[in-house]
Amino acid sequence: MSGGAPKLDASILTLSYRGDLEYCRLLCESLDRFAPPGLRHRLFVPARDQELFAPLANEARAIGAEDSDLLPRWLKKIPMAGPRLRRLLRLPRRNIYLSLYSPPVRGWIAQQIMKIAGAAESPTEIVMHVDSDGVFIRPLPAAMLMRPDGAVRFYRNPHLETHATHILWREVACRLLGIDAKSFIPGDYIGICIVWRRSIVRRMIQRIEEVGGADWRKILAREPHFSEYTLYGMFVESLGVEAAGHFADGVSPVLEIWDQEPETPAAEEAFVQGLQPHHVACLIQSTAKMSMEKRLDLLGRVVARARTQDQDALVLAES
Repeated sequence: MSGGAPKLDASILTLSYRGDLEYCRLLCESLDRFAPPGLRHRLFVPARDQELFAPLANEARAIGAEDSDLLPRWLKKIPMAGPRLRRLLRLPRRNIYLSLYSPPVRGWIAQQIMKIAGAAESPTEIVMHVDSDGVFIRPLPAAMLMRPDGAVRFYRNPHLETHATHILWREVACRLLGIDAKSFIPGDYIGICIVWRRSIVRRMIQRIEEVGGADWRKILAREPHFSEYTLYGMFVESLGVEAAGHFADGVSPVLEIWDQEPETPAAEEAFVQGLQPHHVACLIQSTAKMSMEKRLDLLGRVVARARTQDQDALVLAES
């Protein structure tokens, strides 16, 4: 960065496992191609999967072990069958963890605890969460992480999600943080490419411990339902977005497929045509039933459209 702008003290944090290896490989390849120079990628997987993921490591990417690096010793994963056998036996996709301080912990809850721990112990102040089924489709601009004045991007969807689960997440966040939701207008903070500040994560952890009177991991392990993004988002709101060193942005930088995947050629084309110049990444959720061949085809079409959009914009700027 030039013109006196602060150095980009940022990294990307991803959690994955062997069942998402091929998706994660696509993410890593896209980061190797599109990430700005100096941006680190911290990829954490179960210890038993480290050897599988080892070929993805490079100068910008380190691969850590979730078990030892992000979880306390008192939270242990129950051995379960691999992804293929789980599907055949219709077993839960997520793992189950045994805890000395709570009932058994669902893998989804443990994953959120790991995301918070990974951000709190990050070597960089700015931490972008990117799920392993996301793929970057054009260069990731530093401005999407931080403004020249040093303020960090904070995703807040101004259209408040009214789904019962999201309402529950907000209620749980208020209880854990000891705040009154009526004192501010909360938004919705769920997505990928979500950017946090390490210093604010640490303050959030301290607040949870002050309110709950125990280690924050023990407190969260006892919660059957919470969202790490909602928790962080509402903590930032309680501090004041600017006071927390953030600036609010209500535009998602990701073209997404969550529950409703395109089932016809026309629906696929509509998805591709939905790509906007501000989209820097594409998410096709790993639980989508489409084949890898179809996924690669769809991603290839999205990347091609992104390239065309960028070339057209360049021509227009030079004319």
